[in-house]
Amino acid sequence: MHRHIFRDDLLYSGDVAVDWLRAQILRYGLVVWFAANSVVGIAYAARDTSLLYFDARLYLMATRTWLEGGDPWSVQLAGNYFAAPPPSLLPLAPLSLLPLDVGVAIVAFACFAAAVATVRMLRLPWWWLFFPPLVQCLLSANVHALLIPLILAGAGWLATFLKAYAAPIIVILGRWRAALVALVSVAATAPLLPWPAYFSQFGSINAHLVEQTHYALPTVALMAVSPAALLAMAIVGRQRAAWLAVPALWPSQQYYYGTLAMGARNDLAAALVAFPIPGSGLLALLVCALVSLRRDGRPAWLRWPVVIGPSAR
Repeated sequence: MHRHIFRDDLLYSGDVAVDWLRAQILRYGLVVWFAANSVVGIAYAARDTSLLYFDARLYLMATRTWLEGGDPWSVQLAGNYFAAPPPSLLPLAPLSLLPLDVGVAIVAFACFAAAVATVRMLRLPWWWLFFPPLVQCLLSANVHALLIPLILAGAGWLATFLKAYAAPIIVILGRWRAALVALVSVAATAPLLPWPAYFSQFGSINAHLVEQTHYALPTVALMAVSPAALLAMAIVGRQRAAWLAVPALWPSQQYYYGTLAMGARNDLAAALVAFPIPGSGLLALLVCALVSLRRDGRPAWLRWPVVIGPSAR
């Protein structure tokens, strides 16, 4: 019978070979999983170079159409329609006035810079740049890549303009000033934006969004599991709940939404979110809650302070 020792979350059995194998998996398993998954994604994108920076191109085309007096939600690229809410148009307006390829290049560069900033600000190892949802985000040059750096830098209000689902993150984190600025900014810019057109076409816009997104669970399923998900958020604590909430519960998701899980700085959550299957974000949240209960015995929400900077764990 082997003697079991619990140390640093590693169960040692006393068998040197088994313990060595476990140690190697814990040390390199996540790196290998990230790299293998990302290589597959890059290879798939390389089969059709027209997909490179696809989202940046679509967003800029839609924004230019709006500035020229047209309907941005009529803009489509390779059968995919622009389906973001009106505030997303405003930050890209200056770039849409440039030649399209120049604007796309600037957005792509900003996304790559944001990816590096995300890893640095969260104090993660450099190989997190190969986190598969982040890699996909960079391949499509989606401004989603800017959300984590903006929120951590105190500009969460701007993040809400880029992506509406940044709002629940800053609320859960308790960034009330950013939430207030976002609310006031959206209200102040409402007369400039095509909200009437958006509401009049909401049915068709939402239908395009549902058709074009593939990583969310059905709405009925999300409603059914939401009580368990909310309980799990309370258990894992405010910091992790904020960053896992959108990958777990937001409807009509894309794979790159999982990038937000980087903010939780949890290897297990990242490994699960990296699976390109619907519901992987919800699975990550629930598993993290179970692990937290087993380790801590009571909800972290009752003990952990509000996180106000990237250095808190």
